[in-house]
Amino acid sequence: MATTKPTVPNGVFQIVPGRNDTGEHIFSVIVKRSYTITPVGAVERCESDRPLRLVDEYWDGGDAESSTVQFESEVAPYKAATDLVVIGKAHAPRGQPVARMMVGVQVGTTLKTLVVTGDRYCSYREGALPLFTEPEPFVEMEIRYERAYGGQDHRSLPDIPFIYPRNGMGKGVVLQNVPDAVDGLALPNIEDPQDLLTPERLFIQEPERWHLQPLPQGLGWRQRTWYPRAALIGSYPPFLEAGTVTAEERMGLIPHDHVALAKQSRLPPMLAQFANGASFGLMFSALRGDEPITLGGLTPGGRLRFQLPGDIPAVSLDIGRGEEHLPVQLHTVSIRPDEGELDLVWRGAAPYEGYAWLPKMTRLHAEVH
Repeated sequence: MATTKPTVPNGVFQIVPGRNDTGEHIFSVIVKRSYTITPVGAVERCESDRPLRLVDEYWDGGDAESSTVQFESEVAPYKAATDLVVIGKAHAPRGQPVARMMVGVQVGTTLKTLVVTGDRYCSYREGALPLFTEPEPFVEMEIRYERAYGGQDHRSLPDIPFIYPRNGMGKGVVLQNVPDAVDGLALPNIEDPQDLLTPERLFIQEPERWHLQPLPQGLGWRQRTWYPRAALIGSYPPFLEAGTVTAEERMGLIPHDHVALAKQSRLPPMLAQFANGASFGLMFSALRGDEPITLGGLTPGGRLRFQLPGDIPAVSLDIGRGEEHLPVQLHTVSIRPDEGELDLVWRGAAPYEGYAWLPKMTRLHAEVH
């Protein structure tokens, strides 16, 4: 007897109101399609798509006070760029314990590499720089921002509790060479190989110098409340004077002289840019959805090569003016190599006249093919 293969769905989708990067009112059709990645790198469409994530989900089932974001909400109405995130672990080669290894993500010709180091700690030495202990060997290590540079120091200056504005949940932050703050201090596991924390640069010294410290590194989501992301909605961190040029400003992630503008209430919210939260080096002006990708050190096999499927949804929307076919833009590429899973989230957006027009709207209907 012949069997019929289940029909692959067109994708799960939701209509979301918002504004685009020029401030126009829009209705966005957010479409999600799910795929599997085989160990040999074949990308195949799932028979059913995973639901759209409506809220942030945190590591270990935690919350914003105790954990970093593992999966960010997927229903932002508009993103200025494409986020690519890898939610996974470093895997030691051949499953043999290592003290240190490299992992990397290559998207087309763009390569991001990280050095992953086993657990290390500081040993205080009076009148001298501290010692870093030898790293403890590991076989697997989750790539998450609790293991990146960051954290809090409540001991150097008890009257001034210090939280690192770029990542308040990481490791290695300390202001001064104080025994209680230094001895046993956990050091970051995940770093940029070109921007390592060393005993010579361990101490921030004065809170105002925090921006000179390493950028926290990862492959997943940066929190909305961290600098520089929070600065895109008019916030600015403590201990940052107007006129200070941070690494993020030099990278073009935030406007020039943003602190002075924020203090004068002249920094307009940049919601489209704020919606992007991928790790440094993994936000792209636009991905087509057919790029080749290589993961190194992020699977038990050591290297995984595959190509995004080039499976672009056709999206239409009728808001009472007839069916309108929308251009689509890739919002998010979410890769979970341990599960062999891949999700693509797309946006199709149509402008409308604004809130005053809504009572005149006679229809709101989307189609995805």
